[in-house]
Amino acid sequence: MRLSPGRRPHAACLCVAAAGAELGSLPLADPSLLSMTGPSGAAAVLVALALVGCAVHLWASPQQHLYSGGAAIALGLLSYPLANLGGFLLGMFLALIGGALALAWQPVEDEPNPPGAAPTAPGQHSGTEARSGG
Repeated sequence: MRLSPGRRPHAACLCVAAAGAELGSLPLADPSLLSMTGPSGAAAVLVALALVGCAVHLWASPQQHLYSGGAAIALGLLSYPLANLGGFLLGMFLALIGGALALAWQPVEDEPNPPGAAPTAPGQHSGTEARSGG
């Protein structure tokens, strides 16, 4: 996994998806008890599903990373009162870090020259031609 800029924000997707998995793991550990936990259990599951949805959206549509990153940060902050102190703070911090990484991610523009090749100006030789001794 590269943490440098690329075609997709890998680290942001991983953090946001891990936050959703962590926030949803406690309420869904025993689904038969979900009806007894009431609105807080349902809210935790909804926040977890929304974070996983943000991760999928971030992976599928990286050009809209600002929307997914902002939503991940907002959901991370909402998880503190709604989902067991933000999944015992771990899920909340993962969502905040993943959202911040998504907001900071910059796509790489396609390079016209292959990697490692020096750019050439019009009228200059690329250096791959044999030089004549003189």
